[in-house]
Amino acid sequence: MPDFAEARDQLVKAKRRVDIDGPEWIKINAAITALDKAWEAKLSEDFVNASRGLDDAVAKLQAVVAGVTPNLATQVLNNLNGALAALTPAVKNIEALLSGEPASALPGMVETNLSTFPTPSQPIVPPVRELARADTDTGAAVAGGNDVDRMIDDILQREGGFTNHPSDRGGPTNFGITQRSLEAWRGHSVTTDDVRKMSVDEARKIYRAEYCARPKIDQLPKSVQPVMFDMSINHGPATAIKLLQQVLNETGNTCAVDGGIGDETLACAKAAASTLGDALKNKLVDRRIAFYQSIVARDASQNVFLRGWLNRANEFRVA
Repeated sequence: MPDFAEARDQLVKAKRRVDIDGPEWIKINAAITALDKAWEAKLSEDFVNASRGLDDAVAKLQAVVAGVTPNLATQVLNNLNGALAALTPAVKNIEALLSGEPASALPGMVETNLSTFPTPSQPIVPPVRELARADTDTGAAVAGGNDVDRMIDDILQREGGFTNHPSDRGGPTNFGITQRSLEAWRGHSVTTDDVRKMSVDEARKIYRAEYCARPKIDQLPKSVQPVMFDMSINHGPATAIKLLQQVLNETGNTCAVDGGIGDETLACAKAAASTLGDALKNKLVDRRIAFYQSIVARDASQNVFLRGWLNRANEFRVA
């Protein structure tokens, strides 16, 4: 990523301009090490540790700039400030990837973080982790109801308690919350036992904050909130919002397909809900089904989960 490369280049230049093994050299070198670790985590799609590494690198750089500014040459400071500036978009990028992380994962989950988005002509796997259920799954959420607590009740009914199935690529999961999602919420590493001991109250807080309030699902028209909340948890907020935005554009309500809810998307969603009524919900279900089918088109091994996926989507269809 250019942001990482530019920041590292600036730090290497700064390190060359200070005394070897001096206090500034040591601190700058530590920042480079932290940056390298963050980049390695980014490449392995470990966005929690990538975020942590970037924060560590930024903190170390800020300490150098704040603590020894009078003793540093102007060019060194320019390099350090240039590195900090380059890291700003990198930090935002990692935060965006974390915000697009689905809450839960079950057997059949596909992992990727491609920045592109699937179209009928070019099906790809989801840009973030995809929750999957085998076609033997018979669990069903109670679709309908606009209250956030009711929607969370539906999700908890669906997801159940602690699991650590060997085929689950998401690892240990409790109340539908994976270990990686819990780490992102708490801001530090957690163990399997931490996941097992997580309270249902904490799970509720995570669902409410990260998959409803933060992505602004609760600001959408009430008629589509339940299906969008389920999609936010199932696909990750960013992907769920992109699906909504595609549907809005298909209905003539033009907005950017960027995975974020702003004034434009809210206005388009309200207009579509007003004119289409329940048809808007059904169009979301249809788009979600096409999304699932694009996964199977890309990877035939996922076909075993398709019936479960379709059942989940169709629970929100209005007759």
